[in-house]
Amino acid sequence: MPNSARGLQVIQPDNGPVQTTGELVDVSVAAFSLPMMLYKPIAAGRYPAVVVCPGGTGAGLFEIMEWAGARLRAAGFVVLTVSWRAPSPLDDPADIAAAVGWLGTQEFVDPTRIAIFGSSRGANAALRAAAADGRIRAAITLGAATDFAQLAVGAASYAPSRFEMLKGWLGDPITQRPFYERVQAINVAHLIRQPVLLIHGQHDFHCPFEQSVMMREKLLASGNQNAELELLPWVGHYGDLVPNGHAFNHITALMISFLQRHLEMPA
Repeated sequence: MPNSARGLQVIQPDNGPVQTTGELVDVSVAAFSLPMMLYKPIAAGRYPAVVVCPGGTGAGLFEIMEWAGARLRAAGFVVLTVSWRAPSPLDDPADIAAAVGWLGTQEFVDPTRIAIFGSSRGANAALRAAAADGRIRAAITLGAATDFAQLAVGAASYAPSRFEMLKGWLGDPITQRPFYERVQAINVAHLIRQPVLLIHGQHDFHCPFEQSVMMREKLLASGNQNAELELLPWVGHYGDLVPNGHAFNHITALMISFLQRHLEMPA
């Protein structure tokens, strides 16, 4: 019997794949170039900019950060979403540095007002980049993976399949511990002097919110008093909102407020 005959609402199909609205550009990184996606306000001018860093264990997908790029552009920011040279996170900060350098040469960007935003792996990369690059004025993260070793060891009994995924990506957290230490943001917290906003969903089961709590504690202990933490009830790893929505507008509002304060912009 059809759903409508039983008095049930007919469920509509989803809207299909996300359509990106940015412009592909090539950014030189060492001896090669990486595709990146540029979001630029229509009106002429010099705008503050945000480097956006996707998560994932591959090269990064522009589609998964479309929500951030489009909303930040509408709020008056130039946005450049990066891709990664390799599945390994080892060189992520260098890829970000190339993006920051490219933005700094564009006539529509104010090079003194460049911030960074990352999600998951991209959040870890954003924090590592901030630790190494004074051109970055502020950093924002969503669902940050800040301590890969703790994440992997904790997953071993809680989520064995996820542990295997992390081990396949980063190596065994015991035998390859030096590599973990080299690529996790929590180990460079003492070098981050920029204002930091850590946003994390309390229903994030891929990367539990304690990862951001620990990072903030490290930042504060290292003397960075501009480390803010926003824990969002019912929000998951991808900005998904239980049971059937997304918190993208709320997350973006938090980001814009933070950027306006720390990039010296009018509210």
